[in-house]
Amino acid sequence: MAVNGPNEWSELREWLTARITRVDLTDFDDPDRVRLARALTALTAALGEGHDDESHVAAAVVRGELGRGGAPRADDVLRTHLAIALAARTAEVRSVTPEGALIVTDARQVAECRALAEEILALSPHPELIAFATDLRRRLDAAQGWRWVEPDVWTAAVVGLAVLVLPFVGGAIGNAVVTVAGVAVGGALVFGFVVAHRKRQWAVDADAAFGRG
Repeated sequence: MAVNGPNEWSELREWLTARITRVDLTDFDDPDRVRLARALTALTAALGEGHDDESHVAAAVVRGELGRGGAPRADDVLRTHLAIALAARTAEVRSVTPEGALIVTDARQVAECRALAEEILALSPHPELIAFATDLRRRLDAAQGWRWVEPDVWTAAVVGLAVLVLPFVGGAIGNAVVTVAGVAVGGALVFGFVVAHRKRQWAVDADAAFGRG
């Protein structure tokens, strides 16, 4: 499955559809057969249509069937179905770039995707789904990292000049208090300048993908 590539959401739906556990429902008792059929119907519809919130609805259906309880083998299948629904949900809560890649563009998306990835891992489904959640968590860690954003020339020049000049004002007028104040103000300017020109990686990615800034 391509990552951060064109049509990533479409490819993810196809990848997840191929991982729906295909079981012979006749191997299960009637109550479990009904539970599995309901879950499979909801999940197949969600992946087939790919509309917003469809996977959220499918996850709710699968959780409901798991809550009913049944044979351990049937519950194992339902846990895998739930993991698939949650994986699809990670795409719905992310943004889609004009090129079709999936990216997180705000802190809410990061938090929701991380919660979904952790829930997938807790379910211990198929190894490929575990790998998906692990990779998503790695991408989220990278998105949370800080990046330095290049300031415009004039802003950098003004701050630099202020930092150089302010400490010497006190010396020029022979006032130690003014000199100390100049050093303090200069340090504050540098700190504020650095803080104002760093962004989370997700914000940088959003700016680049959607032409912001």
